[in-house]
Amino acid sequence: MTLSGNSVQKRLSAILSADVAGYTRLMEEDSDGTVAAWQTARAEVIDPCIAKFLGRIVKHTGDGFLAEFATVQSAVECAISLQKGLSTNPLEFRMGVNLGDIIDDGEDIHGEGVNIAARIEALAEPGGISISGGAYDQIRNRIDHTFEDMGEHQVKHVSAAIRVYRIVLGDKISAEVVADKLPLPEKPSIAVLPFANMSTDPDQDYFADGLTEDIITAMAYVPWIFVIARNSSFTYKGTAVDVRKVGQELGVRYVLEGSVRRQGQRLRVTGQLINAETGAHIWAEKFDGSIEDVFEVQDQLTEAVVTAIAPTIQTAEMERASRKQTQNLDAYDHYLRALVDLNRGETGPAAVHLDRAIALAPDYAKAMAIRAWCYTVRLAWTTGAAEKEERRVGIELALKSLELDNTDLEVASYAGYTLGFFAVDIERAFALLKEATEKCPSFAWAWTSRAMLEGLQGDGKRALEYGQIAERLSPKDPQKFRIHVALSSAYQNMGCDEEAVEQARLGLLLNPNIVILECVMIIGLAKLGRVDDARRHVQLLLSINPEFQVSKFIEHKRLFRAQQASLSEEKAMLLDLGLPE
Repeated sequence: MTLSGNSVQKRLSAILSADVAGYTRLMEEDSDGTVAAWQTARAEVIDPCIAKFLGRIVKHTGDGFLAEFATVQSAVECAISLQKGLSTNPLEFRMGVNLGDIIDDGEDIHGEGVNIAARIEALAEPGGISISGGAYDQIRNRIDHTFEDMGEHQVKHVSAAIRVYRIVLGDKISAEVVADKLPLPEKPSIAVLPFANMSTDPDQDYFADGLTEDIITAMAYVPWIFVIARNSSFTYKGTAVDVRKVGQELGVRYVLEGSVRRQGQRLRVTGQLINAETGAHIWAEKFDGSIEDVFEVQDQLTEAVVTAIAPTIQTAEMERASRKQTQNLDAYDHYLRALVDLNRGETGPAAVHLDRAIALAPDYAKAMAIRAWCYTVRLAWTTGAAEKEERRVGIELALKSLELDNTDLEVASYAGYTLGFFAVDIERAFALLKEATEKCPSFAWAWTSRAMLEGLQGDGKRALEYGQIAERLSPKDPQKFRIHVALSSAYQNMGCDEEAVEQARLGLLLNPNIVILECVMIIGLAKLGRVDDARRHVQLLLSINPEFQVSKFIEHKRLFRAQQASLSEEKAMLLDLGLPE
C-alpha cells in the first residue's frame, strides 16, 4: 500500500502531544521574547530529553510538537522530565500521552491514536500532563507518581468515551491525600458505608443501596450528629475497606457497615457500629421483617445507632425521612432504581423510573421533587437552555410536591432548588433550602444547592461559605463539580475572572461535560485576553453539545438578578468566538 510514493505503515505507538498554553496571547504581547523562549525550550530541554528517552519528534506545530515512542513508559517518563526541565522557562506547556493505532506515511503520522493524544492534551492544565486510560493501564504500577482520575471524555470522531488521568507533579497534592488529614468535627461524626447485598440475586444491589441511602438521610435529620453524605460514602462500594483508613479519609469517629438479605417477601438487615479510631466494635444487631416492614426496619436501625453513639440521651428528636414514604412498594422500587441511575450521573434513565413511580403513586412527593430537579440538570447542564415546555413541567412538579408534603426536607430541597434555578420564586427557594440545612445540618446536597443559587445570584461570599460546608460533609463526593459551578459563577458575576476560570477548570477536571462550566471558562478566558485558550474551550463545548445556542444560554442567565449589564457583552464574546446564535 503506497501514498505519494511512500510506504504506509500501520502500528501501535505511544504518542506525546504538547503545545504552549496561551501562545497567541504571548505572541501578541511579546513576539520576540516568546520566540526566544520557545527556541531555548527546544534546544535546551525538548530535543535532548526526547532523544534521551529514545523518542522521535514527528513534527513541530508552531507552538508545540508531536513525538512518538516505542513504549508508554518512555513517553510518560519523558513528559514528566520535560515538565520538570521546562519549569524555569517562561512558557507553560500542556502535554497528553496516548497509546493507540497510528498510520505513518513516511512524512507524518495520522489516525485515532494521534487524535486522542491531541484531545487529551487539551484537557491538561498549563504545566500539566494528562494520559488516556489505555496508557494508564500500561504504567500505573511502574511510575512513581500519583494519578488522578478525570473521568470519561467524549472525543471528537471517536465513538467510545475515553477515560483520562492527570499526573500529579511537584508539590501538588491529590484529593485523597488531602482527605487523609481531615480533622474530626466537634459533633459525634459517622459515615454509613454501602450495605452489602447478601441476596442470591445480584440485581438486588439497588435495594441495598436504597436502604443505605434512606438510613443516611434519616440520621442526617439528627442535628447533633455529623453525617457524611452518601456520595462520599458510596465511593467505597464494592471494595474491602479498613475502617480506620475510612475514618481518616472522611474525618469521622464512627463507621456503620452492614448487609441486606432479601428473599421473596422476607427481609434481614444487619448492622455494626465501629469506632474508626480504634477499630473496636461498639454495637451490632440484626433486624428481621417482611418487605412491607422495610421503613420500620430503617427506623429501628437508625434509632439503635443513635442510641449507641450517645447512650446518655434516652430519646432523640428525630424526623425520619421515611415517615412520608409511599406505601406502594412497586413505586418505591422504581424510586430506588432511579437513585442508582442518578448516582451514576444518568439523569435520563432516572427520569424514566421516577415517572413510573409517580404513575404508580401519584402522591409520591419525594419522587416528584427529584423528577422536577432532573429538568434543571437536563436543561441547564446538558443543553445550556431552558426550553419553555419542559421548564413549565419541572416547575409544576416542584410546586405539586410541596403541596403534597411540606415537611420532608428532601422534598423542600429538590423542589426549592428547582424553583430557584428556574427563577420563578427565588426568595421561596432560598427559604426552603435554608430551612433544610438548619433542620438537617448534615444535608450536603442542600448546602451545595444553596451555594449554587447564591453563586448564580452573585453572592460569592455566601457561595464560598456554603460550598465549603458541603465539601466537608462530602469530601469524596463524585458530584463535587456542583460546588465549582457555584463558585465559578459567583466569581464571574463579581468580575473576578482569574478565580472564575480556576474554579471552572477544577470543575471540568471532575466532570468535563458541564456546559455552564465551559461557558464560564470561555467568557473568563476571553476577558483575560487568552483568546487562543478560549477558542480551544469553544471546541470542547461544541463537542459536548453540538446544539448549543448562545441566545438560549443568555436567556437563561437573564432570569437571575446578578450582573444583568454584562449579558450583552458576554453574548457578543461568545458569538465572536464562533459559537452559534
